[in-house]
Formats: sequence, C-alpha cells, structure tokens
Amino acid sequence: MSWVFVAGVAYGLTAFFLVAMTYLEGLQARAPWTMYRLAGLLVCVFWPLLFLYLMLRMASKRRIPER
Repeated sequence: MSWVFVAGVAYGLTAFFLVAMTYLEGLQARAPWTMYRLAGLLVCVFWPLLFLYLMLRMASKRRIPER
C-alpha cells in the first residue's frame, strides 16, 4: 500500500465526515437550500487541502537560529 493511497483514503474520510456534519446541521436548522448552503458543503471538500498547504508552508518557513 502506497502512502498516496493512505493519504487519499484519510482525506476522503475527513471530507466525507465534514460534508455529513454540515448537511446534518442544515437539516437540523431546517435551512433552505441556498447558494450559501451549497457553498458550505463544497468548502467542506476543499478546506483540508488548504489546511495541509498552510501547515506545509509554515513548516518550510521555520527558521533555525544561527549562532
């Protein structure tokens, strides 16, 4: 099993969980299907990528102090 497969499965499970929670929150609030609700569901799929990107950028910019 390659690391790409494991990362893809982890990402898919995370995205599915986030979409499910957002969908259930909308059902519980009896929210109408507006552009904002659909955008919220779409963002649930892409924000883990943004989070990973920001973590990698922060890790690469960490400075090691010189003596």
